[in-house]
Amino acid sequence: MPDKDSTDNGGTFERPWEDSEDQDAEVVQLPGMDVDTEDVEEVDDLEVKEVAATGAVEEVIDTGATEDDAIDWDSVAERGDEFDAFTSEEYLTATTKEYRGLADDVSKAAEEEWQMQAVAAAVPGVESGLVGFEDVSGRASESEESFEAVEQAHSSDLTMRIASALVIFGLFVGSLILGGWWFSAFLILVMLVAVGELYATVRTIGYQPLALFGIVGVVLVGVGAHNWGAAAIAGWTAGVTVLVLLFFSLTPRNKPLENASITVLGLAWVGMVAFAILVAQGPHPIAYILFVVLLVALNDIGAYFVGRSIGKRKMAPVVSPNKTFEGWVGGLILSLVAAAVMSTIPAWESISLVQGLMAAGVVAVFAPLGDFAESMVKRSIGVKDMGSVLPGHGGMLDRIDGFLFAVPAIYLLFRALELL
Repeated sequence: MPDKDSTDNGGTFERPWEDSEDQDAEVVQLPGMDVDTEDVEEVDDLEVKEVAATGAVEEVIDTGATEDDAIDWDSVAERGDEFDAFTSEEYLTATTKEYRGLADDVSKAAEEEWQMQAVAAAVPGVESGLVGFEDVSGRASESEESFEAVEQAHSSDLTMRIASALVIFGLFVGSLILGGWWFSAFLILVMLVAVGELYATVRTIGYQPLALFGIVGVVLVGVGAHNWGAAAIAGWTAGVTVLVLLFFSLTPRNKPLENASITVLGLAWVGMVAFAILVAQGPHPIAYILFVVLLVALNDIGAYFVGRSIGKRKMAPVVSPNKTFEGWVGGLILSLVAAAVMSTIPAWESISLVQGLMAAGVVAVFAPLGDFAESMVKRSIGVKDMGSVLPGHGGMLDRIDGFLFAVPAIYLLFRALELL
């Protein structure tokens, strides 16, 4: 049996020849190993120790014969009974003291009765309540301070979301209560920020829209809607579109078709918010605007929670993979319920139950279309948010995408129902 070297559990192996410095090495003759011990050269104690410590196979016995002459393997096979006579004393001379009596100790321990006791052990990571990848895989993980920093960042982000939402909602409600130009100015400001985000985002991928034309265009559309109605929205949009096309036709520009199209897209798309100015000019501006805002918001909430819970069938897996038919149905149902409830409240007594349900149906169709449109643009550009003007919410365009198609549709419905 080969010797183990070094230490085990802090102990040191003591070999038989290490009992005293003057003890000579003992040669044990195994059965079948016909070696003439008279030819064994004198080997000092130091050399034996070096051979045993390193485990190297060195010729310390010079028999004067070859390997085949020294060991008669046929004799070994025929005289197997001599192996049975290999005593424990002879075996112990070739092993370490630590293994003596090991088998007896194991047998004795197996026969004894042991009482199970609870053992408390420190598990890495548990003291902080955090068990990371390092604890189970050995990989480096973040410290407790890092986790606390992440939690504080999430808490700060939530605070910013709430704060920015309250500011925008406060400005919206305040301008709506004041009415007139206050509300129109608020919507024009919203359009300016949204169209500016669109133009700034497409510039990051190499396009160069005429931002000045688009920004001036949405201002003219908003002012025109306040002063002259729906015709001014179409008129100013068409007029600015012609100017953009003339500019790209008369001046050499890179990618004229793409840049002209993006410029007009921003003006026409974001400019549809101006229809809310026309709704606010009706006989019940606060009631009508809040009615539309609540329907769009509740439709989005219903679609989100139902789709997240049971949504399976994708509506547009390429453009917006998170939208499902189940979510759309959930948004429609919540919008219908909200419209039915609001039609019974005195503030919306001018809107009948049937008219409210029709408005909810229109919102359920056109609000997701606005969301799909923005998702298509963002996917084409390769961005998650159009901007960061609203901390925790992304860009302004991200927040009004559901209104871009729903507000013009509601305006046309209210005109058809003679509510405006």
